[in-house]
Amino acid sequence: MPNLHASLFPSAKLPRLAPFAAAIALAAALPSPASVRLVSPADGQTVPLLSEGHKARLDAPRAERVAKFADKKERAQMRKLGYVPLKVALEWEWSPDDAEGPAAKARPRFVVEVRRLPEGVPVFRADCVEPRAELDNLRIATEYEWTVRADILGRVEPPVSGRFRTEDHAPRLVNLHEVPNVRDLGGRIGRDGRRVRQGLVYRSAGLNENASTSYFTREETLARAADPAALLAKEAALKAEKASFEELQRTPGAIKFANLALSRDWTVFRPQLSDDAFLAEGLPAALALREVPEKFLGAVAETATLDANGFFEFPAEVHKAAIGPAVFVQVAEADSDGWVSLGCGADWWWSLSVNGRIVFDRSSIDKGNGKNPISATNHTFLVPVRKGANVFAASVRCGSAGWRWCCRTAPAVPIAELLANSVENAQARIDALFREPKGMQKGRSRINDGNRDLALKALGIRSDIDLRGAGECWGMEGSPLGPTVTWWHYSSGSYSQMTNNFGRGAFTHVFRVFLDPANYPIDFHCIAGQDRTGAVAFILNALLGVEEEELWRDWEATGFWNPNPDFNHARLFNKLVSAFDGFPGDTINERVEAYVLSLGFTADDIEAFRAIMLE
Repeated sequence: MPNLHASLFPSAKLPRLAPFAAAIALAAALPSPASVRLVSPADGQTVPLLSEGHKARLDAPRAERVAKFADKKERAQMRKLGYVPLKVALEWEWSPDDAEGPAAKARPRFVVEVRRLPEGVPVFRADCVEPRAELDNLRIATEYEWTVRADILGRVEPPVSGRFRTEDHAPRLVNLHEVPNVRDLGGRIGRDGRRVRQGLVYRSAGLNENASTSYFTREETLARAADPAALLAKEAALKAEKASFEELQRTPGAIKFANLALSRDWTVFRPQLSDDAFLAEGLPAALALREVPEKFLGAVAETATLDANGFFEFPAEVHKAAIGPAVFVQVAEADSDGWVSLGCGADWWWSLSVNGRIVFDRSSIDKGNGKNPISATNHTFLVPVRKGANVFAASVRCGSAGWRWCCRTAPAVPIAELLANSVENAQARIDALFREPKGMQKGRSRINDGNRDLALKALGIRSDIDLRGAGECWGMEGSPLGPTVTWWHYSSGSYSQMTNNFGRGAFTHVFRVFLDPANYPIDFHCIAGQDRTGAVAFILNALLGVEEEELWRDWEATGFWNPNPDFNHARLFNKLVSAFDGFPGDTINERVEAYVLSLGFTADDIEAFRAIMLE
């Protein structure tokens, strides 16, 4: 008490009423009863992190989810729900305890803090003047304590605290601001009823954008060309083709249509050539075809029968050995010289030739097919044919889901549209002649001052596993998160490719990162965080014992970001599930474990991973 008196009354001589004055001063110095009352969440309340719309989509029966996932309108509605978690609003009331004093007119400041229980880990702190705060990125099925302290004219009141719990509903979405499609791998129930730990592994879209290419100008390309005269000759031929279509646009009545007996049965060859080797050897050989051979560049003939909509894709096991383009060939009879209208599409770069001349080309265009979903309505155009036999040859470069070729006659398309499409393609092919790469630019980072601390401090990321190809990562020497994060670059495949040699090698490298506890927390991603990332997430969750229905739902959660109905089960996810059919086991979890063991890992390795990841 002497020290207190000395601080309140500097004079060495205290007045006669010093004991009474000291008591008053002491009462003023001590905090008064708190004037804060917590309102929401109520003590013990469970708060949702997903909207009712999110949960309705994920909780529907599988058949309903699959049907809606392939529907364009339904997917647009799904995208509107968003890919970030709901914010949790903290609200409280404040009533001044001194109606006649300065505090009655003062505007208090509040300090609100949130801690994760049972460890008491701080996850949020804010200084505010309004009796409200918002936070996100909380873990699911977790209890939190929140406290509010009022500061009134420098007098800090005692804190008022309450508790709430987050709803037990996966996935745990994460808002990393400019990085889309982020969520925690943890939160679901795994092996032996143990929950997969949260805060250890995240899956996301790329932490930076893909590298881009700059191109020489037309004049620079000609100056650099080994044979500029040949390049100009190709340009002249394409300009003449374009001019002929433009003339038909002026006189569409002059178009003479022929009847073409285009079959749904095509003969297909899969020569084991790289894309570059195919351009040098395979494409000229395809253009030279005048009949359907028994073999083509060492590949035996196979039969591809398109469905009623003109669609064909190889079964999943064929995709495992996908190398370079496939060539689809048939001889079709026309009743006269003239034109026929066709509709074509493919996954993903393709060209179609008739009688040794390319009539439509999407292989030299940066966007490839450029349209989803893949169908025979993607590109409609006019094709010249002659009376009698006509040799059709399509070269199709393997896309993300393997080789898919779509083709049928398109009589319902207006002539004006067919001609416009043919003119546009001719011009695109002219532009492609002079589109010589000049250099590469490193992809723009999606990490900035607004989300760096969130990634490094709140999420604690220490490892960045990048599943993209070398071209996508051109110029990168480390993680966009900075030098404190280890960048592991392992180009990966997706879906059925996970079990071919390339996919097996990639996952072998990736899984080794997950076996070292020092590497956690980990973020893994490709560019979109859906295909390559989704395939790795599927394997990791299956190893952890997450049941099959939840494996489906984890993949489907990307639909809250990607509204494209071509990203669907039939085209993609089913191929991932069936990729493990050749491995022993009664469940997908057992088959995936057998797959991982086949890569050279041991049962002890898998148990070590489970020990890290399961509560």
